[in-house]
Amino acid sequence: MVYQSMSSKETTQLSYEKTAQAFADKVVNLAPKDSIEKLMSVLLPNPRILDIGCGSGRDANIFQSMEAEVVGIDFCAHLLEIAKANAPLVDFQLMDIENLDFPDETFDAAWAACSLAHLPKSALPAVLQKIHQILDEDGYFYLTLKKGTGEGLEVDERYEGAVQKFWAYYEADELKKLLLNANFNILSFDLVEKSSPYHSHLAFRVFCKK
Repeated sequence: MVYQSMSSKETTQLSYEKTAQAFADKVVNLAPKDSIEKLMSVLLPNPRILDIGCGSGRDANIFQSMEAEVVGIDFCAHLLEIAKANAPLVDFQLMDIENLDFPDETFDAAWAACSLAHLPKSALPAVLQKIHQILDEDGYFYLTLKKGTGEGLEVDERYEGAVQKFWAYYEADELKKLLLNANFNILSFDLVEKSSPYHSHLAFRVFCKK
């Protein structure tokens, strides 16, 4: 019998399935509230927001409490179970980021808090283009990605069991070029220092508009 090795995506997905509750517990108090408030301040009342890689529903729950209509997607079923318990009024869906299944101009804003870092760099341009398409004409896009170089599977030392995740790291010019090529207007592009032991790298925090 021939066994096929798991893909990087499958390995990452399995890692989150195994550590879903531990992940939820570790990040519960790490919501970027200033960025959430900044995004909400530029949107009309009751905006429709897509939380891309919503995890345990931490940010989606905050957006919903601020009267947003939120759709949260993730590829980890166990995390979505936790998310639904944390934020029962949010529409959570099991979905792969590389296959965003929404009509054009569905959302007023898209939110991706480090989730796009699990994509291979070769996949990011198409995903950014799709995000651009599903945003309204004046839609906003927030993302954070880790600063650095390279990509690949790494053991996540923050968890027991030697779980592995795929990470892609970006430098400023590299990320700016990708966003501009996807026709986003970059409103702000900031380097964020590590504010918690859970944060493994410096990160870029970017606000864009369609």
